[in-house]
Amino acid sequence: MTDQALITQFQNGDSKEAAFTQLVKSHQTQVYYQIKKMVLEHADADDIAQAVWIKVWNKLDGFKQESAFSTWLFRIAYNETLNFIAQKKRLTAHHSQKELDHSLEHPSGHDGLKESTIQIKLERAIAELPEKQRFVFMLRYYDDFDYEKIASITGTTVGGAKANYHQAVKKMTTLLQTS
Repeated sequence: MTDQALITQFQNGDSKEAAFTQLVKSHQTQVYYQIKKMVLEHADADDIAQAVWIKVWNKLDGFKQESAFSTWLFRIAYNETLNFIAQKKRLTAHHSQKELDHSLEHPSGHDGLKESTIQIKLERAIAELPEKQRFVFMLRYYDDFDYEKIASITGTTVGGAKANYHQAVKKMTTLLQTS
């Protein structure tokens, strides 16, 4: 079944749980890895992903299908991740650097392979970017999303998405050359 058909089924009240379960199965891996790219810690990504799916359940009746479901879903994931990061900064300002250093020194890649020195430097450079630039960079570089979809997810213009990406590349180039 397509996302549209599942959403219609959910909104009509016909087997809401079954329709929602199918949507989760179709998108949960993408949502998790999108979040994980921003927060690095597995447990944090799991918590945020769970919050995203709760929000999707609560808001899906009002989804008008004016954009693709995946765009709407990634927008929710993006906002929930930014909220989590802001809350975590407020609660654990001095501990976050220690956690980041530990996660970068001991990465938990899903492929189980040991990270190379270059990959660690790249992850550190990405972690230094402001949240929005980091997210735009990840969507463009790793997921190969076009600027229109990135703009829709992040709530900015296409020009803004391009500017964020290019600023991220510029900052990373500087960071990688100095490390």
